[in-house]
Amino acid sequence: MAGEISLGDKKTVEGVRGESGFFGDLEGRIDNLLGKYQEMARERDTMAASLESEREKIRQLEKRLELFMQERESVRIRIDQLLHRLKGIDL
Repeated sequence: MAGEISLGDKKTVEGVRGESGFFGDLEGRIDNLLGKYQEMARERDTMAASLESEREKIRQLEKRLELFMQERESVRIRIDQLLHRLKGIDL
């Protein structure tokens, strides 16, 4: 049958370009897959580092936002105090 490999006699390999060709092709495909895997792993690592960098930027921006909100509240309170003092003045 075409495509069968006999285990008893190495001379009866059918449908394959020969044992060395078959294993050479298989080895080439495995090397190709491993290369792609390594490339994807590097890309994943690069993206993970970029993600962590962006997360750190977000943390810093959130801290700045919190400071701005505190300053805004402080300014609002001072303005309210000044307006309250002005209301007490008779003109």
